[in-house]
Amino acid sequence: MIWLASFPRSGNTFFRNILFEVYGLESSTFHREENYPMDENYAAYPFVKTHLLPDQLPEEHRAAPKVYLVRDGRDALVSLAHHRKDIIEPGTDFYTNLLEATLALGGSYFGGWSENVKQWTAEADVVIRYEDLIEDPLREVEKLRKVMDLPEPNRERLPTFEKLKFGQPQYGSGATFLAREEEVAALARKNFRKGRAGSWKEEMPATLLPLVYELHGKTLERFDYWRGDEPGASLKPVRVLMEANKLSDATMDGVRRYQVELLQALRALQTQLSSVLTIDCMIGDAIKPLDAVVDMVNKEAQPGKDNEVTDEDLLQEEAPSGYENVLLRLKGWMANNIPLVIYEPMRRLYTRSPARSLLNWMSVNVRRFRSRAERDRIIQSYDLVHIPLPQNYFFIKHFKLPVVGTVHDLTHLVFPEFHEKHNIKLSEAGMQFLQKVNARIIAVSNATKQDILHRYSIQKGDVQVVYEAANGDLFHPVKATERLRLVRERYRIPDGPYLVSLSTIEPRKNLANTLAAFLQLKSSGNHEDLTFVVCGKRGWKVDTLYDKEHPYASSIHFTGYVADEDLATIYSGARALCYVAHYEGFGLPPLEAMLCGTPVLYGDNSSMPEVVRDGGIGVEAGSVAAIRTGMEQILQGDEAALRKAALRRARGFSWLRTAYETFLTYQQASK
Repeated sequence: MIWLASFPRSGNTFFRNILFEVYGLESSTFHREENYPMDENYAAYPFVKTHLLPDQLPEEHRAAPKVYLVRDGRDALVSLAHHRKDIIEPGTDFYTNLLEATLALGGSYFGGWSENVKQWTAEADVVIRYEDLIEDPLREVEKLRKVMDLPEPNRERLPTFEKLKFGQPQYGSGATFLAREEEVAALARKNFRKGRAGSWKEEMPATLLPLVYELHGKTLERFDYWRGDEPGASLKPVRVLMEANKLSDATMDGVRRYQVELLQALRALQTQLSSVLTIDCMIGDAIKPLDAVVDMVNKEAQPGKDNEVTDEDLLQEEAPSGYENVLLRLKGWMANNIPLVIYEPMRRLYTRSPARSLLNWMSVNVRRFRSRAERDRIIQSYDLVHIPLPQNYFFIKHFKLPVVGTVHDLTHLVFPEFHEKHNIKLSEAGMQFLQKVNARIIAVSNATKQDILHRYSIQKGDVQVVYEAANGDLFHPVKATERLRLVRERYRIPDGPYLVSLSTIEPRKNLANTLAAFLQLKSSGNHEDLTFVVCGKRGWKVDTLYDKEHPYASSIHFTGYVADEDLATIYSGARALCYVAHYEGFGLPPLEAMLCGTPVLYGDNSSMPEVVRDGGIGVEAGSVAAIRTGMEQILQGDEAALRKAALRRARGFSWLRTAYETFLTYQQASK
């Protein structure tokens, strides 16, 4: 046997069909994928195709002769991204697939294009360029005579790329394992896409080219695919200081989740781009490297007392403003452990007293008297500072560095009635700071971007839309009936179909109108077994949300706090997530639900139509009748089609893409 190796989408299948049609030589495959057929006697074939690295081959066959096909990495990566979108994981996002394949995190994607090429060309007996193969197939195949006695070719049977694409070739059509002819024809059309060199120029996003050249440029040059002189093909080193005091708040709200997920993804990116990306995090007056902060956040997320993260983990003991972080953690603990009927009056009393203003005054003045030497050291050590929450501007206001600021929404201006006066004042001060320092702004949706441009004197080019995402490790379709049963039992969710809401009990989330619509729906008599499940801590305002004397009030079920690891199961079991908010800057819960294959009933306003699209149904948030109609549409619709559309839409978002586009913003903002 002879190994016929390549990085995926590099002409291996084309080569195998030439061997079969022209020389009468069959071939098999070797891989380690569970869901794809493989011949048990693969080693009995003259040729064995593989994409694995040399040291991943069976030890007893590693000494066999090796032929390697190499293709322009840009073409191979683009084709691989399409292959994943069309065949491997239908509906996934092309850009995200291309980004992941380019990065090849943790040695995925068969080591990545460059590594695959380096290892195989070091061991191969014959190396053939794909571009030469499609120019003169027989000339290139004849090079195999170096390692074997090839039969004489039947030149009349030489297949064209078009014939393979629109026929039923021996390899690449699934003819050996698919039963229906239409399936074979469809797979062949997807597998044999274009078959020409340089097609990446039509499809490679310009934003990804610098990344491709950073990671694969040297190998591209080695095989004369790139001369290293193309404009815009380089990344400059950037050192980032990220303000991360939100991590000291134990409450996992949307902004904290954003920062935690972003840091995780940036860490993966920094691992691959260590020569051009360095990130440190500032918590209080302590500055720690990204790896250490992510490790501590991960430790905090693990259950068990032994893994508890102490204040000393996040703060240096000598930090002069460490008291702020202790107070933040105390606040988070109180919010999670004291009943809201007690906590809410305490919180209102605190916010209306002089205590909060005094603490803010102390915070600002502690930083004002920070030694000039320390400030100069920070300025010299970093190219920019990133604040993921404008309200925290005072932590970094004295650093004379370019600023990147993430703006999640402008609800303090759009719906000031939903905020306390202090929060409105602080939010506006943060926005004014960003405007004053000409910050590069990350808006988490186009709706938020338009709000910013409408309300502030900020140039359009200084606002970059970078979407958030949902964590695919936490949120995914749960189909195991036993898991669904256990979680329903844990949270006492009644048997039968249910709608779900993940909600903070606050006016902006519009839970009162949603529950009123549900009670109207129940009163119609058509959904006797339907339950409305409200996930989240039951608070003192619950009694005012709906009519407790209503005949169907018992069909509303409050779960209390739901652990992250159970949310996916609750989402998956629901007919829909009802998230009919009056305003959202992005809206993570809808995306989380959709990633579980659950459609969303959403408020047709702000960012939600932009994020959800056909992953659900939009309704007027202020109309109880419209919300009820939306519920009926989802319940009476094609459940399988709705779930498929929701999942397809959610797969278009990725935290890795969020991190990469954030990194590109750093590139633009750095001095």
